[in-house]
Amino acid sequence: MKKEGFNEYGEPTIQELDDYKGKAPKEKRKAIIWVIVTGLILGVFYALAKNYFKDVGEKELNVPQEQRILHY
Repeated sequence: MKKEGFNEYGEPTIQELDDYKGKAPKEKRKAIIWVIVTGLILGVFYALAKNYFKDVGEKELNVPQEQRILHY
């Protein structure tokens, strides 16, 4: 027995999908926007934390040439 909106294999047809031809419901659009905004905000926090906590290493000492230890 065939249901309306489904093919003979029981799968929904393309025309019956919610977002066919760009007609997504408002709840789905809001969810997609929230995912994108959340990802951008997390990316900004990650970038800021990476720059704030980066290891700059030790300062290079400016020792005059006469005071350096010579290795032979």
